[in-house]
Amino acid sequence: MRIDWRGDSTETLLNPRLAAQEAVALREELRVLPELRGHFWIGTSGSTGTMKWVALSKTAVLAAAEGANRHLESGSKDVWLKALPSFHVGGLAILARAELSGARVVDLSERASKWEPRVFHDECQREQVTLASLVPAQLYDLIQGDLRAPRSLRATVIGGGALEPSLYLAARGLGWKPLPSYGLTECGSQVATATLGSLEGEGFPELCLLPHVEARAEAQGLLELRSAALLTGYGIQGRFVEPKRNGWFTTEDVGSVEGRFLRVQGRRSAFVKIGGESVDLARLERLFEEARLELRSTLDAAVVAIPDARLGHHVELAFARGGADGGDSEAIAQAAAEALRGRYDSKVQPFERIRALRPVARIPRSALGKLLRAELSAVLGREA
Repeated sequence: MRIDWRGDSTETLLNPRLAAQEAVALREELRVLPELRGHFWIGTSGSTGTMKWVALSKTAVLAAAEGANRHLESGSKDVWLKALPSFHVGGLAILARAELSGARVVDLSERASKWEPRVFHDECQREQVTLASLVPAQLYDLIQGDLRAPRSLRATVIGGGALEPSLYLAARGLGWKPLPSYGLTECGSQVATATLGSLEGEGFPELCLLPHVEARAEAQGLLELRSAALLTGYGIQGRFVEPKRNGWFTTEDVGSVEGRFLRVQGRRSAFVKIGGESVDLARLERLFEEARLELRSTLDAAVVAIPDARLGHHVELAFARGGADGGDSEAIAQAAAEALRGRYDSKVQPFERIRALRPVARIPRSALGKLLRAELSAVLGREA
């Protein structure tokens, strides 16, 4: 992907696999918004299901890239392996970092139609890659395949979701040198990332704010950010929305800030009541991923909170009835789901245990493998 980083053109970043009619409709949605110069329009729905267009200026993306390069001590001798697509802020950010540092980029997302852990591993070896960026699901696949990183690798930034400590340790054991990271499209990708020095320690690392970001927690505990990398605004259903107040952007994430260290508890919308107890769904998802890793399960599955007239909510396990590759029988998938249920239930409080197994045609996920919780809840509601 060729980008005029300092030009006035504004580019709309769409998934190239979108149906032509859908792509036209999305572009039409943006036509009624104010004309912006030197920007990217990036579509995001997160896990909520509501489509938003994020307007990021090219100078904002480059400001984020400069901060990331400083944090990663990245220069012209580095080789990035880019597995994240360019229509996602994580992939775009790698191109921006290379533009500033002179690093070489091996763009795997342009070569492969889908994520293949073996291909990623082989390219790392062949190209003597020094830096990479992945989401937790991709890291999980590398560990499942027992694929070892090349000695050339300096670090792998892990974003797009919380990284489970057991997954972190397993990745360390295979030499992937993971740096857990918190970021968001609205701030040009990384906001806070573990330091390179954390790879010398043994415990799970803290997240350190990158040099271009200030952060604080407001009265309800929501994280607020101020940075040159922040968005210009949102395009939502034909309206342009400016979400910043006095230069600060309020996220949907609950957390705390101590000095330059950031702790993220999870999305405000991810807290539900079960029998009067406040439950963090992000925590349950981390424990479920831990169970998957311990069993080395390839079943595509997810825990989800279902509204309950008596308890407020209860937990169910949704799983793809055909198995991870569509070739397994439903009976095998059911057995794998039962095994996951048992291992997960052993890790949680009684009221957090799985009340039912729900086979579905597929588990809805984003292009990067992130669970689309709202879409899954809708599917389960239709099939109830």
